[in-house]
Amino acid sequence: MSTFLSTIDIPHWRILFERVQKEAYWKELLDQLAHDAQHHILYPPTDHIFKALELCPAHQTKCIIVGQDPYHGPRQAHGLSFSVPNGQKIPPSLRNIFKEYQSDLGFEEPGGGSLEVWAKEGVLLLNAVLTVRDGEPGSHQHWGWEKFTRAVIRFALEQSPDVGFICFGKPAEKLIKESLEGLEARPVVITTPHPSPLSAYRGFFGSKPFTTFNNKQLEKGREIVNWELPSSPQTSLF
Repeated sequence: MSTFLSTIDIPHWRILFERVQKEAYWKELLDQLAHDAQHHILYPPTDHIFKALELCPAHQTKCIIVGQDPYHGPRQAHGLSFSVPNGQKIPPSLRNIFKEYQSDLGFEEPGGGSLEVWAKEGVLLLNAVLTVRDGEPGSHQHWGWEKFTRAVIRFALEQSPDVGFICFGKPAEKLIKESLEGLEARPVVITTPHPSPLSAYRGFFGSKPFTTFNNKQLEKGREIVNWELPSSPQTSLF
């Protein structure tokens, strides 16, 4: 058995990990990652792979925002979808998210690229694939992470009555649809085009995902998210 990620202690998600560690795909995934780490630089750093889960307990989850895979450049990925550590250059998709955030909510421009405040507010910033090789986007797709992500989503739905979703783009929408198959749950699901420069002007700008999500949550009597991010420059420990 690979020792890669063999010790995972995230109390509020412990039951989830007890389940997935019994699955054959999990061992295969860890073995592949251990082998890949011998030959390539992987992102995010090992101690940040599950940062989204560490910062957002399952029973406190209000909203899940799904990304594709981590940023594949140095010092960008830190375990939260779309987020980068404060002090790092803000990637184009995140910059467009911030533009819509300002337009939708009327808040000032955030002072950094970290979305940790959202994570602590109950927003699970979950990538479909949690690792990637340096400079090779999509390099760890179809290794098993997608099965894990679906298990995370189902577990969050079990643990919290308030879970809803914001899907930026078709891949996120597809993953959420697959994750909800066979479940009685009828969560709020807000869908928009992806915020990347290639698609942001095809309906992402003006979609008002944050206020729409909160309004739909209120209609169902569920918890809403305080989306406000710090507007002053923030430092990062990363």
